[in-house]
Amino acid sequence: MTAKPPKIKKETVYTYWESDEGMICPLCGKRLTHEFNDGGREVKTLKGSLWVITNYYKCSNLECELHDAFPITHSSCIKRKRHSVEVWAKVIQHHFKYHLNYRQVAELLWDDWEISISESTVRNICQYFEMAGLQHKNKEVREKVRKNGKIFLSLDGAQPIEGEPALWIFTDRLSDTVLFARLLESAPAEILHEIYYEIENKFGVSIAAVISDKQPNIVNSVKEFNPNIPHVYCQYHFLNHITTPINAKDSHLRTTLKKTVRSLSLVQNEPAGKRDIIITKSSPVADVFVPITEELKCAVSAKGNQYDTFAGKESYLNLEYVLKQLESYQIEDIPKKVVRSLNALIGSLKKLLDSTKPLFDEICSLIYDFRWLRAILGHRDWSGDRIKKWVGKWLSILHQRLERHSMEVKPEELKWQYPCSTMKLQEVWQQWIRLENSYSDGLYRAYNDPALDFTNNAKEQLIHHTKAHFKSLFGRQNIARAYQSRGSLYAHLIDFDYSNEHVSSVLLASETPLIEVNRREHNAQYTVTRRKWRIREEETGNFILFKQNLQALKNEG
Repeated sequence: MTAKPPKIKKETVYTYWESDEGMICPLCGKRLTHEFNDGGREVKTLKGSLWVITNYYKCSNLECELHDAFPITHSSCIKRKRHSVEVWAKVIQHHFKYHLNYRQVAELLWDDWEISISESTVRNICQYFEMAGLQHKNKEVREKVRKNGKIFLSLDGAQPIEGEPALWIFTDRLSDTVLFARLLESAPAEILHEIYYEIENKFGVSIAAVISDKQPNIVNSVKEFNPNIPHVYCQYHFLNHITTPINAKDSHLRTTLKKTVRSLSLVQNEPAGKRDIIITKSSPVADVFVPITEELKCAVSAKGNQYDTFAGKESYLNLEYVLKQLESYQIEDIPKKVVRSLNALIGSLKKLLDSTKPLFDEICSLIYDFRWLRAILGHRDWSGDRIKKWVGKWLSILHQRLERHSMEVKPEELKWQYPCSTMKLQEVWQQWIRLENSYSDGLYRAYNDPALDFTNNAKEQLIHHTKAHFKSLFGRQNIARAYQSRGSLYAHLIDFDYSNEHVSSVLLASETPLIEVNRREHNAQYTVTRRKWRIREEETGNFILFKQNLQALKNEG
């Protein structure tokens, strides 16, 4: 019998057969007998080593499958493994949830818990979980899909590197699960058409609807597969196309404002270092204006998002606010050099705002039209016909504007134009008319069926998560290889439920008990200057400091 090592101070742990029915075989009902134990072995846990003695039992029935001796594995152990279930859980969580590679996982286990584990052991644990998780996921998906009795298919492809195969992911929006993932050199309608049949045969239910971003190959494949099923065009992609010319103009405005502000002499000559400078008459002008230069930097550091906030527009409004504040200051009894600099700054801001006002007005006009369209599409409780009617009213206004300029309004006569900052408003309206016409077949279908999704945005997020995982593990240069070798498998596990209970049930079903434990997050801290750009709503304190600087100069007068 193996002796317990002296370094293990904790009491020995034994495993026993425990059942309310006593020593009765669960398969045949005959009596169970104790055979032997393994003498004990060391199991490494997060809280130190355990000495576990495993007892073996067998059924007295010679024909029973349990007649051969079988072990009773302790809840903290994995059969014939030297690391406990909580260590396995930590490895799985580090790799799959936090996207660390095998070497990083091994190093973290040593740094955090002084557990020595090799990269190959980490790899074996992860590969085991890949198979166990995929097996469970496939069973879970089949049950959900068959229970629903139909599939609402959402699909999209991601190409990590140009010229390399693309990973196509097919999900069911009803069950919110990944059905299929495959690397494709190309995805013509014929290949996608075959995959639709493959999905139906695999799950034994029919595809009742398709949701996509309206790629021509997808549109043609659905028509070939079944022209009678609804094909919903993603509203997220539609609105993205609508905002593209707005964002092009807004980005140009933001760049112009930011570049001009940073070229101002006061901003370029701003002293580096501390901001709590004592101001006297002998102080350089740049020191006096430090709060204002900081406020100008805040003004042009606006951040935008896709639909609600436009950085160029916000920067323009911020500079208007700064100009208004500067014009309100009393300049009596202030040194002439400061007055000259203040007047020069006011003049520069006025010139900048005047020169960019036409572009600002265009952006505001387009944003107004866009938000009206978005508000119409946002009525999820309306019917498709009612939405289409109101979108028609929106389009009729665009038609009237174009007709006043004697410009083309028929969508079939309009050609695509590259969206840029120099596009005229009339050209943007034409592109919107053309875009709505191209999306009209599938844009309004989801309003008539509550079960249909309006977007396949969840698919986009799934693909982005897959990319992020492989970039973290292998770097940008090797992501194509990672996609080819493991992309389709990981796509099934990317939305896996990593809760304690779920991971335990998955591994128990695979004959290996596993529990999930919480991970201490490691966050790198960096010194970053984060400027408040919402200066019209949030007080930065810069104007108060500037006023104090001016008052200090007056007091010395």
